[in-house]
Amino acid sequence: MKKISILSISLMMIVSCGKKDAQKENLSLNLQKGFEQTLIYSTSTEGNGNGGMNDATEVKYTIDSVDRDSNYYMTGEIVRMTYNQKMFGEEIHYDSRESSNSDDGMGEEFKPMLNNPFTFKIDKYGKILEKQKFTKEVPNDLHLDQYNIIPVVFPKETVESGFKWQDTTPNPIVKAMSISNNYTYKGIKDNKIEITVNSKLSGGGMMKDSDIEGKYIFDSKTKTLVSAERNMPVQIGGGKATFTITPKIDGF
Repeated sequence: MKKISILSISLMMIVSCGKKDAQKENLSLNLQKGFEQTLIYSTSTEGNGNGGMNDATEVKYTIDSVDRDSNYYMTGEIVRMTYNQKMFGEEIHYDSRESSNSDDGMGEEFKPMLNNPFTFKIDKYGKILEKQKFTKEVPNDLHLDQYNIIPVVFPKETVESGFKWQDTTPNPIVKAMSISNNYTYKGIKDNKIEITVNSKLSGGGMMKDSDIEGKYIFDSKTKTLVSAERNMPVQIGGGKATFTITPKIDGF
């Protein structure tokens, strides 16, 4: 009897573990009116024979209201921008909080965006329903599509580990060039959700298509972003470009 009991318990544990691995999850935002989060979008290159650069943009998000269909009315505001470049022996430095910069007037292009709130509307999956629009008019298209409280549009289906989905987005820098994204839901660990992405950036002219590998981490309860990183090779001069999104930390 004792052997039978031990065998039964072992089988129950195996079944239990199997059920846990196949746990279903609904990926959708779970936030309230008044919620705020500040994200820092950064780009950097390293190992490039021509030099390197890094930039960072700090964006504060506020949820103004949530309607009965769980659509979110948002306000975003770019509160700081920095840019540093060292290439071919020339150095450029810009920080919107500093009065003295070596940017040769480049910062003038950024000024219309700074401290100029923009509003937009998303559904609970992060899809943009009403595009970002500045409160005060800006001179041209500044590619605001990239500024959303989450960088991924979640699938509407209930998911489990290994679930895959796709979408195609415009290149935030060159609209004519598209980015095809293939996402994989990896599951929950330590109250965090992991999603990996493999993307292909279409080339153009003399440029080849580029493969981009990345990973997103979200809070499992609210689905707010914990971290995001994507990496791609630099075709001219070699090296690697890294794109990250992180919640603001003290000191930036």
